[in-house]
Amino acid sequence: MCVAQAQRLTHPANRAKHSLMTPAQHAEAARWISSRRIAGTSLADIPASLRPADAEEGYAVARLVREELTKAGRGALVGWKVGATTAAMQKLLNVPGPCAGAMLASSQLASPAKVDAKRYLKIGCECEVAVRLAKPLGKGTTRKDAEAAIAALYPAIEIVDNRCGDFAAMGPATLIADDFFHAGFVLGPEVRDWQRLDLASAVGVTRANGVEVQRGKGSDVLGHPFESLVWLANLLGSHGERIEPGQIVMTGSLPLPHWASAGQHIEISIDGLGSAQVTLL
Repeated sequence: MCVAQAQRLTHPANRAKHSLMTPAQHAEAARWISSRRIAGTSLADIPASLRPADAEEGYAVARLVREELTKAGRGALVGWKVGATTAAMQKLLNVPGPCAGAMLASSQLASPAKVDAKRYLKIGCECEVAVRLAKPLGKGTTRKDAEAAIAALYPAIEIVDNRCGDFAAMGPATLIADDFFHAGFVLGPEVRDWQRLDLASAVGVTRANGVEVQRGKGSDVLGHPFESLVWLANLLGSHGERIEPGQIVMTGSLPLPHWASAGQHIEISIDGLGSAQVTLL
């Protein structure tokens, strides 16, 4: 799927004709979702009245979820994740295109990291290229703009949590409202001379206890991981937001996620970027 197609899927002009939720219901849905996340309990039984009707409603609820989680001590916004950026991931999740979620300060870790697997309902690890910005990006961003705004890249692991149970049946709007599975991210070493890399051809591998479990390449991510950055900037711009300098963007997993378990040591590696590691206790 090209970026132009992906943008049309979530553009306000292409949303459902009639919103099924009022602003009060948006707020109620955000309180319900954030309370479940804070308690570490499933969202699978979310009432039908609190399920967003479409992606735009999903993002409206997600913004309120972000505020609730920040008030609850999860920290300020430090970046964004883009999910479902490959055809394989879109098929797995039953979504038509990429989706975004917010990342808060409490979710950021440095490699090598350790996390308690019992804190998650169903933990997964994804192999990704992370980007840190030196300049803001918003509506109207082009690939050239995106590349000019990059300060550094990182090999990174996104920690995801299946809080929704049957995610394929849940639908993209509710997944978006829940920050699209985001639970944490682990940054490997910073790479500033990224211009030398051919990220489209780079292979990303996920290993569990030294055994390869997933493999993908950069071109699987919307053709190039930087296209994910372009998509996100324009999505946020349509909502009156932007990616700010210093923020981190997780551009999407090269391979499918590895659904992990306690006792596993997870390492991802990406050609030219290096590796990141997390141990699940």
